[in-house]
Amino acid sequence: MWPWGHLAVAYLVYAVYTRFDPTRRQTAATLTALAVGSQFPDLIDKPLAWTFGVLPSGRSLAHSLLSLLFIAVVLHRLAALYRRTDLSTAFTLGAFAHTLTDMSPTAVGGVLGGDLTQLQWLRFLVWPLQPPPPYANDASFVEQFASLSLEPYVLFQFGLFGLAVAVWLVHGAPGLRSVTRRSKAMFTDFTD
Repeated sequence: MWPWGHLAVAYLVYAVYTRFDPTRRQTAATLTALAVGSQFPDLIDKPLAWTFGVLPSGRSLAHSLLSLLFIAVVLHRLAALYRRTDLSTAFTLGAFAHTLTDMSPTAVGGVLGGDLTQLQWLRFLVWPLQPPPPYANDASFVEQFASLSLEPYVLFQFGLFGLAVAVWLVHGAPGLRSVTRRSKAMFTDFTD
């Protein structure tokens, strides 16, 4: 999935999460944490695998549910010290949404249908206990962007992004007023 697809899914999950409990609010801070979380696995794994050759795949360390669970527990404990578990929760939801949307629908469907050979495509979820599966474009950022085409799955992700923006607008564009206010204050301070 492309970055805008991960962001869209994470926001839609978070919108549902905040919708059913009035104590959960969408703010500039929580939405920033969510956005960073939604990109986190790729921000860690892709450079470490493709640029530095430290990881075996662009889906390994930070895509592993084992790593994400550890990070979530540590972040939540740190956030609790500062009474900002809303931020750790938003980040964690974004990161888990990212990893789960990287699962191959074919593999998931196959496993659910009893085809256990499809489990090989889900091994990245338990890295380093299992090696990550081989991916066709798991070598560089240039290869990834060169392979971008407007195929149905990419268009679907643009559609998801549009839906997420629409939901955000329907919810009153949470966080926008805060960012705009801070930007105006910074600009005023800068010009004085």
